[in-house]
Amino acid sequence: MNSKLYNKTIELPKEIKEYLQSCFDMFPNSDPSIEGHKRNEELRNTGYVTYQQLGRIKNWFDNYVGDGKDAPYILNGADYVKNWVNTTLTDLRSGDDLKYTLKLTYPQLVLGDKIEIPTIEGKKIRVSVPPHSNVGDNLRIVNKGLNRMNQEIRGDKIIILDIEIPKTITDEEKEIIINLKLWILIF
Repeated sequence: MNSKLYNKTIELPKEIKEYLQSCFDMFPNSDPSIEGHKRNEELRNTGYVTYQQLGRIKNWFDNYVGDGKDAPYILNGADYVKNWVNTTLTDLRSGDDLKYTLKLTYPQLVLGDKIEIPTIEGKKIRVSVPPHSNVGDNLRIVNKGLNRMNQEIRGDKIIILDIEIPKTITDEEKEIIINLKLWILIF
């Protein structure tokens, strides 16, 4: 883990706190020793989470074996919190800015597109990828990064454009790509 992130604290989004409360309400008489009970209470009561805690939560979800309907899974926030944790950890921290790599197809980079990306609040925002974008270009979404501790100031979300190369293609797709390659070489 990046030493700058060690013990770094971020505020839990309101939606996550509310969701954790609804999960807790599903098991009002749960045994405090059940995995997830203590974590749920701690997160709701403090309203903050460290990157260390996010790593431990991710590890718990990654090693979970079950059907997703038992008390430990639900008390830990189920799929909603699991997805939020994964999104948060995927976003690379740079000061209070969050970096997010967006994989696009070649046509999306050349022609431009409107894409929905996740936010740290667990919602989605729509961003416009301009035509003729290159791999490595950055888009900046102001005020969609992390909150500074005890301040109303937020960093930005930096979107790094990348290309997604398909692992397999059909014969028809291969023919189209070959024709495009030939067309590009001619012009």
